[in-house]
Amino acid sequence: MERDLSLDAFRGLTVIMMIIVNIQGNGELAFAALKHAEWHGLTFADVIFPWFLFIVGLSVPLALEKTKSKASMAVVMRRTVMLFLWGLFLSWLIRPVEFDQIRWLGVLQRIGVVYFGCALVCLYSRGWRVAAMLAVFGLFVHSVLLLTVAAPGEAAPSLAAGAGLNAWLDQEYLPGKLIRKTYDPEGIFSTLPAICTGFIGVAFMRWCRASQSSLPRSAASIGFGLSLIGLLGAQVLPINKQLWTASFALLTAGLGMLAWAALSSAWANIASSRLARLMVLLGQTALTLYVIHMLLIAIIVRKLSDGTRIWDLLFAKLTAVGLAPNIASLLFALIAGVICVAPLPWLKRRGWLIKT
Repeated sequence: MERDLSLDAFRGLTVIMMIIVNIQGNGELAFAALKHAEWHGLTFADVIFPWFLFIVGLSVPLALEKTKSKASMAVVMRRTVMLFLWGLFLSWLIRPVEFDQIRWLGVLQRIGVVYFGCALVCLYSRGWRVAAMLAVFGLFVHSVLLLTVAAPGEAAPSLAAGAGLNAWLDQEYLPGKLIRKTYDPEGIFSTLPAICTGFIGVAFMRWCRASQSSLPRSAASIGFGLSLIGLLGAQVLPINKQLWTASFALLTAGLGMLAWAALSSAWANIASSRLARLMVLLGQTALTLYVIHMLLIAIIVRKLSDGTRIWDLLFAKLTAVGLAPNIASLLFALIAGVICVAPLPWLKRRGWLIKT
Protein backbone atom coordinates (compact mmCIF):
# COMPACT_ATOMS: atom_id res chain seq x y z
CA MET A 1 0.00 0.00 0.00
CA GLU A 2 1.38 3.39 -1.04
CA ARG A 3 2.13 5.82 1.78
CA ASP A 4 -0.22 8.79 2.09
CA LEU A 5 2.17 11.74 1.92
CA SER A 6 -0.61 14.26 2.52
CA LEU A 7 -1.21 12.62 5.90
CA ASP A 8 2.52 12.84 6.65
CA ALA A 9 2.40 16.53 5.71
CA PHE A 10 -0.63 17.09 7.95
CA ARG A 11 1.25 15.45 10.83
CA GLY A 12 4.31 17.58 10.08
CA LEU A 13 2.26 20.77 10.03
CA THR A 14 0.68 19.83 13.33
CA VAL A 15 3.91 19.03 15.14
CA ILE A 16 5.67 22.22 13.99
CA MET A 17 2.67 24.28 15.12
CA MET A 18 2.81 22.46 18.46
CA ILE A 19 6.45 23.52 18.80
CA ILE A 20 5.69 27.14 17.87
CA VAL A 21 2.96 27.30 20.50
CA ASN A 22 5.20 25.69 23.14
CA ILE A 23 8.21 27.98 22.61
CA GLN A 24 6.64 31.41 22.46
CA GLY A 25 9.10 33.98 23.73
CA ASN A 26 6.56 35.08 26.31
CA GLY A 27 3.28 33.24 26.62
CA GLU A 28 1.51 36.22 28.16
CA LEU A 29 2.57 38.57 25.35
CA ALA A 30 1.90 36.14 22.48
CA PHE A 31 -0.80 36.58 19.87
CA ALA A 32 -4.17 35.49 21.28
CA ALA A 33 -4.50 32.67 18.73
CA LEU A 34 -1.23 31.16 19.95
CA LYS A 35 -2.30 31.10 23.61
CA HIS A 36 -4.46 28.35 25.07
CA ALA A 37 -7.86 29.33 26.39
CA GLU A 38 -7.59 29.83 30.14
CA TRP A 39 -10.50 27.44 30.74
CA HIS A 40 -13.68 27.31 28.62
CA GLY A 41 -13.26 28.40 25.01
CA LEU A 42 -11.16 27.60 21.97
CA THR A 43 -8.15 29.17 20.29
CA PHE A 44 -6.00 27.97 17.41
CA ALA A 45 -3.45 26.70 19.93
CA ASP A 46 -6.13 24.46 21.46
CA VAL A 47 -6.85 22.52 18.25
CA ILE A 48 -3.27 21.41 17.57
CA PHE A 49 -2.94 18.56 20.08
CA PRO A 50 -6.34 17.01 19.30
CA TRP A 51 -5.45 17.19 15.61
CA PHE A 52 -2.32 15.19 16.36
CA LEU A 53 -4.35 12.56 18.24
CA PHE A 54 -6.85 12.47 15.38
CA ILE A 55 -3.90 11.84 13.03
CA VAL A 56 -2.77 9.00 15.32
CA GLY A 57 -6.20 7.44 14.78
CA LEU A 58 -5.97 7.93 11.02
CA SER A 59 -2.47 6.45 10.86
CA VAL A 60 -2.81 3.34 13.02
CA PRO A 61 -5.05 1.36 10.59
CA LEU A 62 -2.64 2.13 7.75
CA ALA A 63 0.44 1.20 9.77
CA LEU A 64 -0.95 -2.07 11.11
CA GLU A 65 -2.30 -3.07 7.72
CA LYS A 66 1.00 -2.31 6.03
CA THR A 67 3.00 -4.39 8.53
CA LYS A 68 0.37 -7.02 9.12
CA SER A 69 2.87 -9.78 9.87
CA LYS A 70 4.38 -7.66 12.64
CA ALA A 71 1.13 -6.29 14.02
CA SER A 72 1.25 -8.07 17.34
CA MET A 73 0.50 -6.99 20.86
CA ALA A 74 4.22 -7.12 21.62
CA VAL A 75 4.94 -4.47 18.98
CA VAL A 76 2.04 -2.31 20.14
CA MET A 77 3.10 -2.61 23.79
CA ARG A 78 6.70 -1.73 22.96
CA ARG A 79 5.68 1.42 21.10
CA THR A 80 3.31 2.45 23.86
CA VAL A 81 5.89 1.94 26.60
CA MET A 82 8.59 3.77 24.62
CA LEU A 83 6.35 6.81 24.10
CA PHE A 84 5.48 6.80 27.80
CA LEU A 85 9.13 6.51 28.87
CA TRP A 86 10.22 9.26 26.49
CA GLY A 87 7.54 11.49 27.97
CA LEU A 88 8.69 10.78 31.53
CA PHE A 89 12.35 11.32 30.68
CA LEU A 90 11.80 14.63 28.89
CA SER A 91 9.53 15.90 31.64
CA TRP A 92 12.22 15.06 34.21
CA LEU A 93 14.97 16.57 32.06
CA ILE A 94 13.21 19.94 31.89
CA ARG A 95 12.60 19.95 35.65
CA PRO A 96 14.92 17.47 37.41
CA VAL A 97 13.09 16.48 40.59
CA GLU A 98 12.84 13.73 43.15
CA PHE A 99 10.96 10.60 42.12
CA ASP A 100 7.80 11.56 44.00
CA GLN A 101 7.61 14.86 42.08
CA ILE A 102 7.77 13.42 38.56
CA ARG A 103 4.92 14.43 36.29
CA TRP A 104 3.62 11.02 35.24
CA LEU A 105 1.25 12.17 32.52
CA GLY A 106 2.01 14.53 29.66
CA VAL A 107 1.85 14.97 25.89
CA LEU A 108 3.90 11.93 24.80
CA GLN A 109 2.32 9.78 27.49
CA ARG A 110 -1.14 10.70 26.22
CA ILE A 111 -0.10 10.00 22.64
CA GLY A 112 1.10 6.58 23.79
CA VAL A 113 -2.18 5.79 25.54
CA VAL A 114 -4.25 6.95 22.55
CA TYR A 115 -2.06 4.93 20.19
CA PHE A 116 -2.54 1.86 22.38
CA GLY A 117 -6.32 2.24 22.39
CA CYS A 118 -6.46 2.73 18.62
CA ALA A 119 -4.13 -0.22 18.02
CA LEU A 120 -6.30 -2.51 20.14
CA VAL A 121 -9.37 -1.56 18.13
CA CYS A 122 -7.51 -2.14 14.87
CA LEU A 123 -6.09 -5.48 15.95
CA TYR A 124 -9.28 -6.94 17.40
CA SER A 125 -12.05 -5.53 15.20
CA ARG A 126 -12.81 -5.07 11.55
CA GLY A 127 -14.53 -2.23 9.77
CA TRP A 128 -15.29 1.23 11.09
CA ARG A 129 -18.37 0.60 13.26
CA VAL A 130 -16.63 -0.62 16.43
CA ALA A 131 -14.32 2.40 16.56
CA ALA A 132 -17.23 4.76 15.88
CA MET A 133 -19.42 3.17 18.56
CA LEU A 134 -16.60 3.25 21.10
CA ALA A 135 -16.04 6.94 20.37
CA VAL A 136 -19.72 7.75 20.85
CA PHE A 137 -20.00 5.62 23.98
CA GLY A 138 -16.83 7.02 25.55
CA LEU A 139 -17.83 10.64 24.92
CA PHE A 140 -21.34 9.97 26.21
CA VAL A 141 -20.12 8.33 29.44
CA HIS A 142 -17.56 11.08 30.03
CA SER A 143 -20.19 13.78 29.51
CA VAL A 144 -22.77 12.16 31.78
CA LEU A 145 -20.26 11.71 34.58
CA LEU A 146 -18.99 15.28 34.27
CA LEU A 147 -22.50 16.71 34.39
CA THR A 148 -24.14 14.46 36.98
CA VAL A 149 -21.52 13.13 39.42
CA ALA A 150 -20.21 15.35 42.21
CA ALA A 151 -16.73 14.79 43.55
CA PRO A 152 -16.58 13.50 47.15
CA GLY A 153 -16.91 16.43 49.51
CA GLU A 154 -18.61 18.67 46.93
CA ALA A 155 -22.31 19.45 46.97
CA ALA A 156 -22.85 19.31 43.21
CA PRO A 157 -21.06 18.44 39.97
CA SER A 158 -18.60 21.13 38.89
CA LEU A 159 -16.84 22.09 35.67
CA ALA A 160 -14.69 24.70 37.40
CA ALA A 161 -10.89 24.56 37.23
CA GLY A 162 -9.50 22.48 40.10
CA ALA A 163 -12.94 21.23 41.13
CA GLY A 164 -15.32 18.44 40.21
CA LEU A 165 -14.75 14.83 39.31
CA ASN A 166 -11.93 15.60 36.88
CA ALA A 167 -9.72 17.32 39.47
CA TRP A 168 -10.65 14.93 42.28
CA LEU A 169 -9.47 11.89 40.31
CA ASP A 170 -6.11 13.53 39.63
CA GLN A 171 -5.70 14.63 43.24
CA GLU A 172 -6.58 11.21 44.62
CA TYR A 173 -5.13 8.77 42.11
CA LEU A 174 -2.48 10.50 40.02
CA PRO A 175 0.92 10.21 41.71
CA GLY A 176 3.71 12.73 41.42
CA LYS A 177 3.42 16.35 40.35
CA LEU A 178 0.15 17.92 39.18
CA ILE A 179 1.31 20.59 36.77
CA ARG A 180 -1.70 22.79 37.57
CA LYS A 181 -1.44 22.02 41.31
CA THR A 182 -5.08 20.86 41.60
CA TYR A 183 -5.31 18.88 38.34
CA ASP A 184 -3.30 17.88 35.28
CA PRO A 185 -4.42 18.95 31.77
CA GLU A 186 -3.37 15.49 30.57
CA GLY A 187 -4.88 13.87 33.63
CA ILE A 188 -6.79 10.66 34.26
CA PHE A 189 -10.38 11.50 33.39
CA SER A 190 -9.71 13.66 30.33
CA THR A 191 -7.69 10.83 28.81
CA LEU A 192 -10.94 8.91 28.08
CA PRO A 193 -12.35 11.45 25.58
CA ALA A 194 -8.82 12.00 24.20
CA ILE A 195 -8.78 8.30 23.26
CA CYS A 196 -12.16 8.86 21.62
CA THR A 197 -10.56 11.51 19.41
CA GLY A 198 -8.22 8.79 18.17
CA PHE A 199 -11.16 6.41 17.67
CA ILE A 200 -12.82 9.00 15.42
CA GLY A 201 -9.70 8.96 13.25
CA VAL A 202 -9.70 5.13 13.12
CA ALA A 203 -13.39 5.01 12.20
CA PHE A 204 -13.03 7.65 9.49
CA MET A 205 -9.97 6.05 7.87
CA ARG A 206 -11.54 2.59 7.87
CA TRP A 207 -14.82 3.94 6.49
CA CYS A 208 -13.03 5.77 3.67
CA ARG A 209 -11.06 2.69 2.69
CA ALA A 210 -14.10 0.40 2.83
CA SER A 211 -16.40 2.71 0.88
CA GLN A 212 -13.69 3.86 -1.55
CA SER A 213 -15.15 7.34 -1.23
CA SER A 214 -13.37 10.50 -2.27
CA LEU A 215 -11.28 11.36 0.75
CA PRO A 216 -11.43 15.17 0.45
CA ARG A 217 -15.19 15.16 -0.12
CA SER A 218 -15.87 12.69 2.71
CA ALA A 219 -13.57 14.53 5.12
CA ALA A 220 -15.21 17.85 4.27
CA SER A 221 -18.79 16.63 4.72
CA ILE A 222 -18.19 14.56 7.87
CA GLY A 223 -15.88 17.22 9.29
CA PHE A 224 -18.55 19.86 8.84
CA GLY A 225 -21.09 17.60 10.55
CA LEU A 226 -18.86 16.85 13.53
CA SER A 227 -17.97 20.54 13.90
CA LEU A 228 -21.65 21.48 13.91
CA ILE A 229 -22.49 18.80 16.49
CA GLY A 230 -19.61 20.03 18.65
CA LEU A 231 -20.84 23.63 18.49
CA LEU A 232 -24.40 22.61 19.29
CA GLY A 233 -23.19 20.38 22.12
CA ALA A 234 -21.34 23.34 23.60
CA GLN A 235 -24.72 24.72 24.65
CA VAL A 236 -24.87 21.88 27.19
CA LEU A 237 -21.21 21.08 27.81
CA PRO A 238 -18.72 23.92 27.24
CA ILE A 239 -15.80 23.56 24.86
CA ASN A 240 -12.85 22.91 27.13
CA LYS A 241 -9.47 21.46 26.19
CA GLN A 242 -8.29 20.71 29.71
CA LEU A 243 -11.46 18.74 30.49
CA TRP A 244 -11.47 17.45 26.89
CA THR A 245 -15.25 17.74 26.83
CA ALA A 246 -17.25 15.94 24.16
CA SER A 247 -18.01 19.27 22.46
CA PHE A 248 -14.27 19.98 22.32
CA ALA A 249 -13.46 16.48 21.01
CA LEU A 250 -16.11 16.60 18.26
CA LEU A 251 -15.38 20.18 17.19
CA THR A 252 -11.62 19.70 16.99
CA ALA A 253 -11.93 16.34 15.19
CA GLY A 254 -14.33 17.98 12.73
CA LEU A 255 -11.98 20.90 12.15
CA GLY A 256 -9.13 18.41 11.72
CA MET A 257 -11.09 16.61 9.00
CA LEU A 258 -11.77 19.92 7.26
CA ALA A 259 -8.08 20.84 7.41
CA TRP A 260 -7.04 17.47 6.02
CA ALA A 261 -9.75 17.69 3.34
CA ALA A 262 -8.28 20.99 2.18
CA LEU A 263 -4.73 19.63 2.22
CA SER A 264 -5.67 16.39 0.41
CA SER A 265 -7.63 18.29 -2.22
CA ALA A 266 -4.67 20.56 -2.96
CA TRP A 267 -1.98 17.90 -2.60
CA ALA A 268 -1.67 16.97 -6.28
CA ASN A 269 -0.83 20.59 -7.08
CA ILE A 270 1.55 21.28 -4.18
CA ALA A 271 3.23 17.92 -3.53
CA SER A 272 6.39 18.84 -5.43
CA SER A 273 6.86 22.19 -3.67
CA ARG A 274 9.67 22.67 -1.16
CA LEU A 275 7.22 23.51 1.60
CA ALA A 276 5.18 20.35 1.01
CA ARG A 277 8.33 18.20 0.98
CA LEU A 278 9.45 19.86 4.21
CA MET A 279 6.11 19.13 5.89
CA VAL A 280 6.36 15.49 4.77
CA LEU A 281 9.84 15.28 6.30
CA LEU A 282 8.57 16.75 9.57
CA GLY A 283 5.66 14.33 9.62
CA GLN A 284 7.88 11.33 9.02
CA THR A 285 10.31 12.41 11.75
CA ALA A 286 7.69 13.78 14.16
CA LEU A 287 8.92 12.01 17.30
CA THR A 288 12.53 13.03 16.69
CA LEU A 289 11.46 16.63 16.08
CA TYR A 290 9.36 16.71 19.24
CA VAL A 291 12.23 15.31 21.32
CA ILE A 292 14.66 17.87 19.87
CA HIS A 293 12.32 20.70 20.80
CA MET A 294 11.98 19.36 24.34
CA LEU A 295 15.78 19.13 24.62
CA LEU A 296 15.99 22.76 23.48
CA ILE A 297 13.46 23.74 26.14
CA ALA A 298 15.48 21.82 28.75
CA ILE A 299 18.49 23.98 27.85
CA ILE A 300 16.86 27.40 27.73
CA VAL A 301 14.85 26.99 30.97
CA ARG A 302 18.13 26.72 32.89
CA LYS A 303 19.12 29.67 35.06
CA LEU A 304 22.39 31.55 34.88
CA SER A 305 24.45 32.43 37.94
CA ASP A 306 22.44 35.63 38.49
CA GLY A 307 19.15 33.70 38.54
CA THR A 308 18.02 34.76 35.05
CA ARG A 309 16.64 32.06 32.80
CA ILE A 310 18.42 31.68 29.45
CA TRP A 311 14.95 31.78 27.83
CA ASP A 312 14.16 35.20 29.35
CA LEU A 313 17.61 36.58 28.51
CA LEU A 314 17.29 35.58 24.84
CA PHE A 315 13.79 37.02 24.59
CA ALA A 316 14.93 40.26 26.18
CA LYS A 317 17.65 40.61 23.53
CA LEU A 318 15.05 40.03 20.81
CA THR A 319 12.65 42.64 22.17
CA ALA A 320 15.54 45.12 22.56
CA VAL A 321 15.58 45.68 18.77
CA GLY A 322 12.20 47.40 19.04
CA LEU A 323 9.76 44.76 17.82
CA ALA A 324 6.22 44.68 19.15
CA PRO A 325 6.00 42.17 22.04
CA ASN A 326 3.64 39.75 20.25
CA ILE A 327 5.74 39.82 17.08
CA ALA A 328 8.93 39.29 19.10
CA SER A 329 7.31 36.36 20.89
CA LEU A 330 6.34 34.74 17.58
CA LEU A 331 9.76 35.41 16.06
CA PHE A 332 11.39 33.77 19.08
CA ALA A 333 9.25 30.66 18.48
CA LEU A 334 10.00 30.63 14.74
CA ILE A 335 13.75 30.84 15.36
CA ALA A 336 13.47 27.99 17.88
CA GLY A 337 11.47 26.00 15.32
CA VAL A 338 14.18 26.47 12.69
CA ILE A 339 16.82 25.33 15.18
CA CYS A 340 14.80 22.18 15.88
CA VAL A 341 14.15 21.40 12.21
CA ALA A 342 17.68 22.10 10.92
CA PRO A 343 19.33 18.79 12.02
CA LEU A 344 16.51 16.54 10.74
CA PRO A 345 17.79 15.94 7.16
CA TRP A 346 21.26 15.13 8.53
CA LEU A 347 19.82 12.79 11.16
CA LYS A 348 17.60 11.07 8.60
CA ARG A 349 20.49 10.47 6.18
CA ARG A 350 22.43 8.75 8.93
CA GLY A 351 19.47 6.75 10.18
CA TRP A 352 19.64 8.37 13.59
CA LEU A 353 15.94 9.08 13.96
CA ILE A 354 14.13 8.15 17.16
CA LYS A 355 11.75 5.27 16.57
CA THR A 356 9.42 3.35 18.86
